[in-house]
Amino acid sequence: MELSDHTEGVVTLVELKKLARAKLPASSALRQLIFSEPDYVPADEIVVKVKMYSRLLYREIAAARD
Repeated sequence: MELSDHTEGVVTLVELKKLARAKLPASSALRQLIFSEPDYVPADEIVVKVKMYSRLLYREIAAARD
């Protein structure tokens, strides 16, 4: 992340949203969840969100294999 992409205590989700748009299908619950987030999130909240995103991503990967 570039310095211009965040300020003290705030994290941008703009690049994550671009990645989700490019790599996740429109039906993806993870994609919908990411798009529902604001573009800027307090840094202390992002840790919890990333854990949730990763769990959902692994669940969607496993479901795609079945």
